[in-house]
Amino acid sequence: MLVNREKEMYGVGKVFSTKNFGDLVVTKYINSRTVHVKFIDTGYETATELKHIRTGQVRDRWKPSVFGVGVIGELPISHGGKHDKEYVFWKGILERCYDEKYHSKHPTYKGCCVSEDFKYYPYFKDWCNKQIGFDQEGWHLDKDILVKENKIYSEDTCCFVPSAINNLFVKSNSSRGDLPIGVSFDKDSQKYRPHLSMNGKVSHLKRVDTVEEAFSMYKHIKEGHIKDIAEKYKGQIDKRVYQALINYQVEITD
Repeated sequence: MLVNREKEMYGVGKVFSTKNFGDLVVTKYINSRTVHVKFIDTGYETATELKHIRTGQVRDRWKPSVFGVGVIGELPISHGGKHDKEYVFWKGILERCYDEKYHSKHPTYKGCCVSEDFKYYPYFKDWCNKQIGFDQEGWHLDKDILVKENKIYSEDTCCFVPSAINNLFVKSNSSRGDLPIGVSFDKDSQKYRPHLSMNGKVSHLKRVDTVEEAFSMYKHIKEGHIKDIAEKYKGQIDKRVYQALINYQVEITD
């Protein structure tokens, strides 16, 4: 009797609400442990248990549920209680682009976005596993080495690079004020001084009279340093990254 009552209450065509994924409709009832359902908004179909339908805990894996844009799809996102490496990268770029709380702490990411393909986790995971450097421990996902000042995370603009390369392009816009990148003002001498970080150490060069001269010195040394790093990692990094480093130009507007 209980089975018949459940089948009647949760039979084909019955609609139920979920907590976070909209309404679903039952497409086939087999037993309390196997009920086939279809989400009305996206058309995603899955099999679940009756208890999950009752509590509204069924997940629509086609719904943009990660920061309002990311679609997980049907792949698992973790193994052994630990999130997969691909998922960590994926969630990270979505957070940088679409989380307002993150923007309040890191305003430079305002205006950034993710390509439509990258919003789909299975696509992003497959892309990651085809990239040079993804399997290297401590390498970073970068979006603006291949395309300078780029704001879009996509398969054409992203690459994996070691920390030594990633750190080449870290900027402290808030601390340098109105001066060009790599230039500081020495109050004691009333002159300008180029400075740059190389191999974890900050080097201060000789003081000069003008901003332009100081920047020119910084530009020359910085571009040379970038080329040196490119040669050091040649053969280990994506060929696109190597070419971008060799051709990189420091601009006074950076």
